[in-house]
Amino acid sequence: MINLKELKSKHQAICNRLAKKRIKDSLDLIEELVKEAQDGDLIDAHYNLEFTYKNMLRYTVEGISDPERQKIYNHLIKDVYQLADKGYEQLLMKYSSDLVYEIKREHTNTKLSSILDQLSTIWASIELKKMVDSDAENNAELQNLCLQLFNYLWSTPLKSSDDLKLLQQFFDTKAYPWHIKALTISALNLALMNSFSAEYIRLLLDLMEHEDDQISARALTSLLVSFSKYDARLPLHPDLYARFTLFMEKKGAETLVQSIIIQLIRTKETQRISQKLHDEILPEVVKMQPKLKDKLDLENMLNESMMEDKNPEWEEIFKDSPNLISKMEELTQWQMEGADVFLSTFKHLKHFSFFNSISNWLLPFYASHPEIKKALANETEAFKNTTLLDNLAESRFLCNSDKYSLILSIPHMPSMQKDLMGQMFSAEMEQMAEIAKDEEALKANQGKLVASNQYIQDLYRLIKVHPQRHQFDDIFSQKMDFHNKWFYKQVLSDNSSLRELAEYYFKKDYFDDALEIFSIISEKDSNATDIIQKIAFCYQKLKQHDLALKMYLKADLIGAESVWNKKKIALCYRHLRNPEKALQYYKEAEVIAPDNLSNQASIGHCYLELEQFEEALKYYFKVEYLDPGNSKVGRPIAWCSFVLGKFDQAEKYYHKLLVAESNKHDLINLGHTLWCKKLRKEALASYQKSIRQPNHSFEEFLETFAEDKPHLLEHGIEKQDIPLMLDQIRYSLED
Repeated sequence: MINLKELKSKHQAICNRLAKKRIKDSLDLIEELVKEAQDGDLIDAHYNLEFTYKNMLRYTVEGISDPERQKIYNHLIKDVYQLADKGYEQLLMKYSSDLVYEIKREHTNTKLSSILDQLSTIWASIELKKMVDSDAENNAELQNLCLQLFNYLWSTPLKSSDDLKLLQQFFDTKAYPWHIKALTISALNLALMNSFSAEYIRLLLDLMEHEDDQISARALTSLLVSFSKYDARLPLHPDLYARFTLFMEKKGAETLVQSIIIQLIRTKETQRISQKLHDEILPEVVKMQPKLKDKLDLENMLNESMMEDKNPEWEEIFKDSPNLISKMEELTQWQMEGADVFLSTFKHLKHFSFFNSISNWLLPFYASHPEIKKALANETEAFKNTTLLDNLAESRFLCNSDKYSLILSIPHMPSMQKDLMGQMFSAEMEQMAEIAKDEEALKANQGKLVASNQYIQDLYRLIKVHPQRHQFDDIFSQKMDFHNKWFYKQVLSDNSSLRELAEYYFKKDYFDDALEIFSIISEKDSNATDIIQKIAFCYQKLKQHDLALKMYLKADLIGAESVWNKKKIALCYRHLRNPEKALQYYKEAEVIAPDNLSNQASIGHCYLELEQFEEALKYYFKVEYLDPGNSKVGRPIAWCSFVLGKFDQAEKYYHKLLVAESNKHDLINLGHTLWCKKLRKEALASYQKSIRQPNHSFEEFLETFAEDKPHLLEHGIEKQDIPLMLDQIRYSLED
């Protein structure tokens, strides 16, 4: 039995070698594939390709001139790719139990023309029935044919140019509903995720300019996913990228493509957002639930005034959870940007039989779907309201898959919860619809961007949540490095496009990706100070402080003599254990901004590291004076005071610190201070408290004590007294 994992790795290795023009290595690996496939036609094709390539090499070595050589060479590589694909597909068809190959075996004798003919016939019948029956479209036979078409296109490559023409006619037929066409594009996308098809890409290139936003957005999104996956093959198909280049010359096309690329990149945030919701926001909300219920009188929440105004007590309630409101604001900001904030909520609502079909994970939401009508058949008017369903269909804040989950879950909700949700949801949907209309009027291509974003989120759920998700190529776990792709460089290589990608990564703290793109931009404009500084900042965040320092110094040299830049230079020197140089730049920053608090504190830190404690104290006292609410500055003041033998001052500050927070290090240092004041019993008690602090141990105490020992000896503690004190501590802990 063939190892399918090894087979996939072998095919990927062939493609990687072909991308690097290593044809000999590729042909050697393909030979293994075609032998395993035991197909005479494939073996002959391999022999012919190798023979052709050997002859080409021989002619090249002999210096024979051939103006067509590059064209023949490219065609040869394309043929090698195709042979590798055929061998790979044959073996998977024979051995794989993945759903797509099970479907493919079912459609071995099926013809696309037959499916489309049946669809045309039944649709003509439905068109007549619609005159007297508004539900005529909800025809079980039509649903089955749409599923059959989806499965056929997902699993079966086009067998002829006639098939391509039939599909083009299908999409050109205005009578067919938009949602059937949009779903069909999803089948093309899944097929391309599975294997390369120039015919499917040609069809998507036609559809990316379709008049319906839902169709054009899905086509363009699918194209960009395919272009990223098959980037190395595109130069071998000049007609494909030439067609795309023409599209990019149209008004607004660059902005649209760049925006969809950023939407794809933004999926990197989804897991982070879900984790934040799970770990930080929801636990806070759960803790607040009893308080909210009592203080907000939730049982009587839906009176008229409450529907219109905010409860004035909310701010008072949130004071008990100060971080929650900022986290909720961050969540709202993510939502407004189009981030996928609902994955963690709806991923558990994919157990309905509706989702047993792969196609339904990618089906656009439309209010007349038979499953929607079935789910709401016994519900109150609030849920049968056509305006509610239409507004839900138009809502940009939920993807299609989650909209279906929401409606399908309604029959399973308790009555009170259902009624409450119905009333609130109606009001919310109307408001969202108004917001969406305003935004669409202001921003070109808004409809396409909403459709593409929702489609990407649908695709994300299929690939990340579906029970058989391991069978899909996980495009979202791969590096979204569009800036490195050949096709991107052909159409969006300008600095402004690259800058937009870099700034997005930078804003979202993906500093390795941001660094890579900022470095490309810097090669074109080596003296752009803000770019140099951002490169430096990326290095700093990646803890490559030597490289960060180099870039900050370069920015300083060409004129970025700001406090911020000088402080960053100083910080890098501190990380590189060079407090003298750090102090020099902090002092330069002080000249520009004498009362900058963080700079004053940093100068104090440098003096502390240089063991110039009197100078350090001056700066710490200045910070305390300028920022009297800053209790943390008391810690270095207390330590410097102790080291300088100002024990009363040190004791005063340590007591103030311990009132605010019981800190294990403050307790040790207070113990040192009290011992040096000859208050041995009090020192012993402070040491004991330190050891008994959470996440502290006697062994850790001993390590800290050993580091501080020179200061104790300097202040008159006898060397022979130290082991006695430590033993006293040991005995006291036993008691």
